[in-house]
Amino acid sequence: MESTDTLRKLKEQAETNALKRLQSEFSTPDQLEQIEQHILRNEKTKNMIESQLKSAIQSHFISVNSCMDQLKEINQNINEVKNTIYSIQEEYKTISHLENTLGELRKEATKHKQLKSAKENVQNILNVKDLAKKAEQYIEDNNLLLAHKCLFDMEKCKNDILEELGNPSENNHNIDDIKLVEEFFKKVKQLQEILHSNIFLVIKRMLEVSKSYPNQLVTALRVISREEALDEFWMKKKEETGFAPSDRPKRWKEECKETIKRTIETKIQGCWIDDRETNEKWFSNNLARINSRFLEDLEIVKKLCEPCFPPSYKIFDFYVENIIISISNHFHLLLDSNQLKDREFYILLSWSEAYKSEDFLGSPRFDIDLNKLPNILDDDHYKFSLDRYLEYTNSNIKMWFQNTLSKNYNEWLTNKEPLLIDGCYESNIPNDLYSMLFQQLTFTDLVKDDRFFKEFVKYILSNLNIFHESLRGKLFDFKTCNSKPNEPSNEIITRMIASSNDCLRLKSSILELRDRFDTFMDKDEIGGPNDKYELLGSKMTSLSELCLDFIVEEIIKCLDEQYFRVLLSREWLTNNQIIDTILNTSTDFMQDLRYLRPMSQLKFLVKWHNRIKVEFMKGFFQNLSITKMLRKCQFTDLQERRLFTSKVEKEVAYLEDWFKRMASTLPDNKNVFDFESLKLMNKIVSSDDLDFLYVEIASLVKKCPSLTSEMLFALLSLRGDVSRSEYKEKFEDCIKSEAPATPSKTGMKEIKVDEALFILKKELKIQ
Repeated sequence: MESTDTLRKLKEQAETNALKRLQSEFSTPDQLEQIEQHILRNEKTKNMIESQLKSAIQSHFISVNSCMDQLKEINQNINEVKNTIYSIQEEYKTISHLENTLGELRKEATKHKQLKSAKENVQNILNVKDLAKKAEQYIEDNNLLLAHKCLFDMEKCKNDILEELGNPSENNHNIDDIKLVEEFFKKVKQLQEILHSNIFLVIKRMLEVSKSYPNQLVTALRVISREEALDEFWMKKKEETGFAPSDRPKRWKEECKETIKRTIETKIQGCWIDDRETNEKWFSNNLARINSRFLEDLEIVKKLCEPCFPPSYKIFDFYVENIIISISNHFHLLLDSNQLKDREFYILLSWSEAYKSEDFLGSPRFDIDLNKLPNILDDDHYKFSLDRYLEYTNSNIKMWFQNTLSKNYNEWLTNKEPLLIDGCYESNIPNDLYSMLFQQLTFTDLVKDDRFFKEFVKYILSNLNIFHESLRGKLFDFKTCNSKPNEPSNEIITRMIASSNDCLRLKSSILELRDRFDTFMDKDEIGGPNDKYELLGSKMTSLSELCLDFIVEEIIKCLDEQYFRVLLSREWLTNNQIIDTILNTSTDFMQDLRYLRPMSQLKFLVKWHNRIKVEFMKGFFQNLSITKMLRKCQFTDLQERRLFTSKVEKEVAYLEDWFKRMASTLPDNKNVFDFESLKLMNKIVSSDDLDFLYVEIASLVKKCPSLTSEMLFALLSLRGDVSRSEYKEKFEDCIKSEAPATPSKTGMKEIKVDEALFILKKELKIQ
């Protein structure tokens, strides 16, 4: 019943899904024409799925048949085992009575074994003194294997006797006998201690011994192996009988390894000779000493010691591992006791990676799998060292940036001549900053740690942003200190030329450092909105353009009062020297500006072009009612108006020719100078037909969409024949009707606001 409901639900769900799919696929007439193709495609899909289902079912049936055959075979095997067990049980019943018969024989066998052991022990007991003398002599002759054989015989005799007497305890009545045996074999214990001392002296000095007497090292290791075998024997014996000698297990193999560990630790302590009070490079010198000492040791272990040790010791790997552990423990102790300062944290971090280099453990002659080597510093100590070094570096970089800027600013104040590099003025700032950052990033790259590098770059970018703001402030301070009223300052112009070039050099250096060191950046991010280097480079570009704005302000001081302020006035109308003076003055300043980078020269010309347009626009909008700063006049006479527009047309042509000539040698100079808006304004003033004037105004509004109604009326008021009421009736709607609509998301480009008009509105505080 439940399965029927499930099938029904599945069927209903399938029908619902099919209906939805049909609705989505055949929602238009064009799709209905393709219904035959869909039917054929679905038939093919259905046939393919059916064939796959048949194949799966057939495969399932084959697997089931195979399982059935295996179950039959297992059942047969179980029956055979049952029959075998039954037959064994039947046979055991026929021989069970032999257990009582053979019990006496078992007792006699045990007794015989004990008597045989006692006989051997008697012989050994009689020979204990002789064996002790032999063992002592063998030890003196450094024949440790024979000495150990003698001691083994005596120890065996002692242990057999003690085994017969049982373990010492309060309930053991043989306690006095046990003490007697211990006293009798006292000499054995003394000789064992002497043998132990000799063997582990060899292990302790294994590097020196392996050079001159490798056989002694082999002998010591063979004795240790024998002792390990005896430890294992007595452990099994204790499990069986409950008895084991009091000095077992000796664990000489573990002690051997522990001795090697302590030797390594002692050597590291021996390498740590210098301290901060005696040598400022104490940390580097001590690390170099460790490097040199253990390189030599590892070669000896690899070539001489490894053949002497049993393979199970893996002595070379063991030695390497304990060098790292011992150095690591020493470093942790230094960090816990706050013995490191400032750049010593960097030395520690770089060495914690450099120890895997070819100069140490990464040497090809050692053939070490570097991926299996543990880290010198654990996570907590590594993070502590990293944070401390980053703090030190951040403080150092910040101070270095401040000192560099202060030093250069003092040179600015003394009017020191800038450097001339590739025909352009520059200061030492770009080279100094690049050298310092390159050095720091090179150091950082040696650490080979992703987190360290990312944090370090974060600090650098943060400090560069701070440096950018500080440099901006210094430029404003310098401009304020050297500014002269109504007179351009050569010091400001020269310094701003150099600073503009410096900012562009800094941008190039920042991007070069990114391309050279920051391998963690995704290639898709480079140059994108998340590229912090590009954002910082854009800030430097803006600062470079700010320097050009300062230069423009200085040049304006030459022309503002006598020339720019009278443009398009009645005084200008009768004076043909004004435009010549503006162009000649601009030409003179361009001689100084040849020390700008070519692209900056072009940007300056664009800014100067916009500035001159602004001054002409002030003349066109001189009748604006919202400001009292502009002159006020009208050209009501047709002849006077024609003279006005003719003079404007001629001077605009002069300006176009001058700017093209200045930019002719500069890169990317096409279509960067646009006086079209001035020409359109001039046409509005010169038009004789008021009815046709609407077309001219529409062209101007299309060119300058940010033009305001007040500005357009001020322009028309120059004519003197358009009243405000007439303007509101005929022309004001032109501003709204010709204003561009908001760009849609379909890709329509936004009309760019005329830069000069934007500057003018900002200067006159027109919303």
